[in-house]
Amino acid sequence: MKQSPNDKKHYLPITLDNGLKVLLIQNKESDKAAAALAVNAGHFDDPKDRQGLAHFVEHMLFLGTKNYPDGSEYQKFISQHGGHNNAWTGTEHTCYFFDIHSSYLEPALARFADFFISPLLSEQFVESERQNIDAEFKLKLKDDIRRLYDVHKETVNQAHPFAQFSVGNIETLADRPGQPAQQDIEQFFKQYYKAELMTLAIEGPQDVQDLRKLAHQYFDSIASGGKKVAVTTPLYLTENLAMEISVQPVKNDKQLIVSFALPCIDKYYRHKPESILTYLLGHEGKGSILSYLKNKQWAFGLTAGSGINGSNFKDFNISISLTEAGELHTEEILDTIFSYIQLLKKAPIPHHFYFEKQELADTAFQFLEKLKPMDSVSQLVVNMQHYPIDDYIFGDYVMEGMCDKSITELLAFINPENCRVIKIGQQYRCDKVSHWYQVPYAINNIKQKTLEKWAKIDIYEQLFLPDENPYIVEKPKVWPHSYESNKPALIETQNGLCIWYKQDTTFKVPKGYIYLGIDSPLAVSSTANIAMTRLFADLFTDKVIEEHYDAELAGIHYHLYAHQGGITLQVSGLSEKQPLLLGKLLSSLTNHSFNEEQFNLLKNQQLKQWENADKNKSISQLFSTLSAFMQPHNPSSEQLKEALAPISFDAFNHFCHQLFEHVTLDVLIHGNWLENHAHDIAELIKDAFDHNFDGRNHVSCPIIDISEQKEIIIPVEMLDHDHAAVCYYPLTEKDNDSTALTMLTSHLLAPIFFQEMRTEKQYGYLVNVGYIPINRYPGIAFYIQSPNTLPCQLIEAMDEFVEQADKKISTISEQQWLTFKHGLAAQLKEKDTSLRTKSQRFWAAICNKDFEFNRKQLLIESIEKVTLADISSFLNELIRCDEHHHYIERVTLVSSDNINDLTHWQSRVAEIVLMPQEFTQNSKRKY
Repeated sequence: MKQSPNDKKHYLPITLDNGLKVLLIQNKESDKAAAALAVNAGHFDDPKDRQGLAHFVEHMLFLGTKNYPDGSEYQKFISQHGGHNNAWTGTEHTCYFFDIHSSYLEPALARFADFFISPLLSEQFVESERQNIDAEFKLKLKDDIRRLYDVHKETVNQAHPFAQFSVGNIETLADRPGQPAQQDIEQFFKQYYKAELMTLAIEGPQDVQDLRKLAHQYFDSIASGGKKVAVTTPLYLTENLAMEISVQPVKNDKQLIVSFALPCIDKYYRHKPESILTYLLGHEGKGSILSYLKNKQWAFGLTAGSGINGSNFKDFNISISLTEAGELHTEEILDTIFSYIQLLKKAPIPHHFYFEKQELADTAFQFLEKLKPMDSVSQLVVNMQHYPIDDYIFGDYVMEGMCDKSITELLAFINPENCRVIKIGQQYRCDKVSHWYQVPYAINNIKQKTLEKWAKIDIYEQLFLPDENPYIVEKPKVWPHSYESNKPALIETQNGLCIWYKQDTTFKVPKGYIYLGIDSPLAVSSTANIAMTRLFADLFTDKVIEEHYDAELAGIHYHLYAHQGGITLQVSGLSEKQPLLLGKLLSSLTNHSFNEEQFNLLKNQQLKQWENADKNKSISQLFSTLSAFMQPHNPSSEQLKEALAPISFDAFNHFCHQLFEHVTLDVLIHGNWLENHAHDIAELIKDAFDHNFDGRNHVSCPIIDISEQKEIIIPVEMLDHDHAAVCYYPLTEKDNDSTALTMLTSHLLAPIFFQEMRTEKQYGYLVNVGYIPINRYPGIAFYIQSPNTLPCQLIEAMDEFVEQADKKISTISEQQWLTFKHGLAAQLKEKDTSLRTKSQRFWAAICNKDFEFNRKQLLIESIEKVTLADISSFLNELIRCDEHHHYIERVTLVSSDNINDLTHWQSRVAEIVLMPQEFTQNSKRKY
């Protein structure tokens, strides 16, 4: 196996006697262990009369095995020992994975392996899991991605398995006379869950020979054999191509997608010719398709290359996010795309584009960043299904050289006769409705004269290939360590300026992260100003994207975003030329100028996004409302929309010119830089702001204080949505002991709540108890989204649960408690797996004024001293009631068809809040 020089793991690929391919990985740098198993069976293998069966089987494997018959035992075991688990079903593969503290790897593998040897597939769970899959299906009925997928399935060759319904629901998975679903589940398992169709990856700190013994001990008994019939039916017939499809979305989005039908491209993986087509068609610099369209005010963005793929097909998509004007000029936009395609076909593509991609791929592999063990095995186990052993790791990075013949072969498929044009917008007239997701759509053949025009179209003079990229670094250098330190040092401090620096001594990659936090009291002095700050970030990004696109392509990234006290600029990626980019960005930031056309365009786009917020799933809307309710500096989408709508260009410009007049700056420089480099970066920043900063401009972020207040009920109007309810308990203090108690309690109750509310009572697919801190104040949220159960009934069920919560944990033994507590502590003790996660942790500490960078360690110490009796006392304190047993210090949010219908809530002694923003404005605050 080809391995990165930066990868210190030890790999051993083996094949068991039953034909199961296994990759064993020793990782001495993590206390976590993980395993993943992939099966070459997915929804393409569903019988035509039992669509969704592969997905159903995936669910059923979690519900008990011969040696571990309790249907919830596996999940509890993993959770108690600091782990996570999940699975997914794709078109041609299904993947199962977990992680756990390494000392519990063997018993976890014993349970995991039993999934694939002797699952119960019990009749007792068939009905409940069928209901869960139906709830999962209904959860995404208004998801525009899923809906577009449904139209896609209806407009391909119906003999291809892609055309089938992949999720399943109560109808397709129903019992039928003489054909119970459980019988089909067993048959599917026997046919496809065979060793030769599987791959397995196991990672842990154990020696690979010890891991080999575990693999043999627990996985040798998987049934041998397993043959798959190759998919040979074409995804598209002639009548499915040269087609225009119009689709009505739920959200008010406007898109244009041009999709080209390619064969499977797996055979090209050593050269990756498609990456060059993606690079050029998706380019955002001068001479590109997007640059031309943006100059016309027709597009916001463009991506190229993505699209469905499988063992005998690949869609190559060019997707464009349209402006309102762009929607009126789709024909001209299509002409532009085909004009650029002509440019690519006119002459052989210069090899320097390939060398740039090759250099970046080689750098990424040479300095391969570490992954968490679960992410690592989940990725590798799928690679094992596609690549030979030598390329399990390297296959994603290998670029042996530019193959002109392969590029020419792929370009031959990028032609008008072989395309599908998908127009997405709410104004299109549609005469069809998709079967499963009820999506309005229409189909029209593209006229022959249009196809002929595109095939012979001239190359526009405004379209041309990009120049060589000046930001490419051929041999990135990692600087030697100047000194060891486990936390950033404050290298410069002035009134209103703090600059923290740490050289990376852990990951030894040629990368770095620069965070610049700009607090501006003006940015948060009103809802209108908060809205304008967010628009400023969008306008700035849009303005500089073309100028700095080369840097983005060369692995240097930037992101400007609003925070609750102002704006943050983050620059990341390869470190060597970051200061060059940072200087240009700072110059643009502090000397900005916007034109009125672009202002109107992006203002309308931002307003549209806020308008679309009410199309999000029910539980997301409730949590957005909670966030806005608790945080005065985080208004709701509706408030932001109302505030921004009347703002004129002149008013916005006036605001922008004042935005950086009174600021406080916090900076983190972390990565592959020496201290003198950091001081040079600091000078760039100080010069950009003309040394004009003051500590008095620091912005503190408040939350509202609901201490001793009766329960607050907030109905949120949602038409044609699932029912949903959230019960949120905010804590009054934010010390480490309170945080530890909150985290432990939510973690302890979550599997019990899930078992009762989802598995037993079948309320819905989205069910959980979560630790939800808001501005560092901890809190616990109980929440359910249900397609069938009314919010008042959901609240009753949650009330009953929280009132019995103390009793529910009373059966936990002291040993179980210690194991559980140590599992959570072990999760927090996990080392940072990448420079990115470490930088994020340092920046969060700086933002939270944790200048000793030791809050995590203090939190672990607090967790380790908590007793089960402490949890019991905490629950009794958390679930607070007044002397009449009415809830206090709780925020309850419920979906509602009509917020003025208070029938279900008038019997509760609570404050019903119909105008949350007014309540927030008038509430006492704490910091």
